[in-house]
Amino acid sequence: MPGWVAILVLLTAATVIAIPVAGRQAAAVGTQLFAPLELGLSQAAGGIAHFGDTVRHAGELARQNDAYRQEIDRLQAQAVQARELQLENADLRQLLGLRAQATLGTMLSVNVIARDPVSIVQAVTVDRGAQDGVTVNAPVITWRGVVGRVVEVHPSSSKVLLTTDVNSAVSARIQAEDSRATGTIRGTGDGRLIMQYVPREDPLRTGDLAITSGIGGTFPAGLVVGKVVQVRQKDVEVFQEALVEPAVDMRNLERLYVLQRPPAPGGASPASPSS
Repeated sequence: MPGWVAILVLLTAATVIAIPVAGRQAAAVGTQLFAPLELGLSQAAGGIAHFGDTVRHAGELARQNDAYRQEIDRLQAQAVQARELQLENADLRQLLGLRAQATLGTMLSVNVIARDPVSIVQAVTVDRGAQDGVTVNAPVITWRGVVGRVVEVHPSSSKVLLTTDVNSAVSARIQAEDSRATGTIRGTGDGRLIMQYVPREDPLRTGDLAITSGIGGTFPAGLVVGKVVQVRQKDVEVFQEALVEPAVDMRNLERLYVLQRPPAPGGASPASPSS
């Protein structure tokens, strides 16, 4: 074999051997260059998937929280209604005890819906009227005692003049072992009452209970009006008077009762407002 042929064969073999080695080196270099990029892309894809899962989970939590809030609101509303029913039942039990002591006739439950817009007038509006059988001068009470009397009647509402109004008057007597002193209780316009025209010789003391006397016919006898908190006497006068604290808190009236008594025989007119 000539010498140049042997050299050509050796070069050809070297080239064949060298090419795969270069390819493998290039592949290795490429792997080293792109491996961090591939890792970053893989991590980014994983982060996006995790973020999506977090968003979906947050949405589910928000929906659950909204459902919980609605359930809490519902339960709170039920608790408020239950409390109102409890208060109403207690109110009715007290009234039953009151009815056992006095003949009150039919009691119509009413709710206060407004107070008189004129500050000098002590009056409230209730949600029952003529169509419910309410009449002028009908007594209005709570289980604690006298509230006032009806002075205006409309088809579905009525106006109640409170005992604390200066135009209100209730015939009353003192309930005590040694005193049945009688007089007239009027409103002072500032939330209190004053008992007037009590004979000076009749015992009248702080702490005495003032109740309706039944004189005049508007209010039945035996309803609590208030308690004496101060007695006023003057040497030159034949009468004494007393400052009376109302039995009912007129500032927080809600549920009241109108006394509906049968009309007098022959269609007699209602009793005088001053009774």
